[in-house]
Amino acid sequence: MSRKENLEAVVISWLRDLVPGYPASSDTPKTLPERFILVERTGGAREAMLGDNAEILIEVYDKSSRYDCSEIANFIGDHIYDLCIENENVTHASVNSIISLDDTQKQYHRYQVYCDIFHSRVGLDSTPPEPTPTPSA
Repeated sequence: MSRKENLEAVVISWLRDLVPGYPASSDTPKTLPERFILVERTGGAREAMLGDNAEILIEVYDKSSRYDCSEIANFIGDHIYDLCIENENVTHASVNSIISLDDTQKQYHRYQVYCDIFHSRVGLDSTPPEPTPTPSA
């Protein structure tokens, strides 16, 4: 049976279980909550259908507490290898860097966790995905 697996979606699902008090997504929420997490692929090599050596950025936002933001970012960093245990297609997960970089526009404390995550693509469906319909205006 063929299947598709988006690495950002894998990381988001894992984060939702790991830190349920911080909603995780790839899109900035329209109404900003007190705290949330954004996940974004920032680069990495791709080996056709064999492997995906992705650079993933996990951004932790907290409106009121730099300390809580830092603790969650470090907690994620301490548990990033668990991705390999919980998903058979993740063959490597490590942290490159954790930095504090407040978002002055949104006025949030922000910590950025830069990760290398290797994802086996052997056996995944290679057909192009259907485009997501856009709502009409």
